[in-house]
Amino acid sequence: MGCHMNKNGIDSKKANKRDAYSFLLFVFLLPYVCACLWGHVGEEADYLRENKKENEYLVEASVEWGVWELPLEEYLVYRLCLVMPDDYGMEAEKAQAVLLRTEMAALYAEQGEKRVAVEGEGLAKFYKDAAGQEEVLERSRQAVRETAGEILIYRGEPIRASYFRVSNGSTRAAGDEDCPYLSAVSCGQDQDAPDYNSTVRVERERYIEKLRSILEGDFEEQSLWEEGEFSFDGTGYVTKVSFFDKNGEEEKIDGETYRHLFGLSSASFEMDREEEQAVFRVRGVGHGFGMSQYAAGCRAKSGESYEEILAAFFFQTELVNFE
Repeated sequence: MGCHMNKNGIDSKKANKRDAYSFLLFVFLLPYVCACLWGHVGEEADYLRENKKENEYLVEASVEWGVWELPLEEYLVYRLCLVMPDDYGMEAEKAQAVLLRTEMAALYAEQGEKRVAVEGEGLAKFYKDAAGQEEVLERSRQAVRETAGEILIYRGEPIRASYFRVSNGSTRAAGDEDCPYLSAVSCGQDQDAPDYNSTVRVERERYIEKLRSILEGDFEEQSLWEEGEFSFDGTGYVTKVSFFDKNGEEEKIDGETYRHLFGLSSASFEMDREEEQAVFRVRGVGHGFGMSQYAAGCRAKSGESYEEILAAFFFQTELVNFE
């Protein structure tokens, strides 16, 4: 009996042979293809990396999982969410975005680098809790986007971009020849802020203990309790508190250190001694220099632009693009 093979069997053998050749060719060429592809990808990655270093300002935020690297403008979005209440109005948020960028511009200039390291604990916490805060993030993105690259300068240099929450009715003058733009600005609207007034009570024993922790001289207990002398600036903020030791030597605590020592929201306060307690009646929130965020919010709601808000708080400064 002869051996017969039908046409389908012949076609199948040809197909198998063709597939085998194709596979061998693929295996042979694979290393060359991969080399070309990976070489191109590597070159592209190197290009992007170099381009990033040359043209983009970066922020390295120290967080619990390591270092979080962000482009400056993206960092500003998260930072803005942390420092500015979201109900103060878009123009106030834009003004704050400019101040944050100015703050960073000064840091880049100081370090002479386009990459700076910052503490990112609060940033990381907000990032983790960002779910459900899309509206807040979008507002911040808008404020950063619509002021992209803008900073405030004085005589060609980034200014000291100070800001705080609520004044005592006026911002403070820096009294510094390098910062003439930080002058006293009336902020009567701040007196309507919900957190304008606060009261702090400190037990006598705790008050004296706190003072001893920071003073170096030998002081009578009664002297610490009764004889502190308070000095004020022209807008009602405490600039220093003086105490005199057993030898009559004066020792000073500056106003900001003193208010932090007792957990006061501002250095604008009056102190009374009621029985065995020091009672502080405080006005405002923050150090008082630069832009009052609450007053900026009031200005925004009354129709002022962010440029007008910044001009009101920082005299003789220019709004320019940061490059």
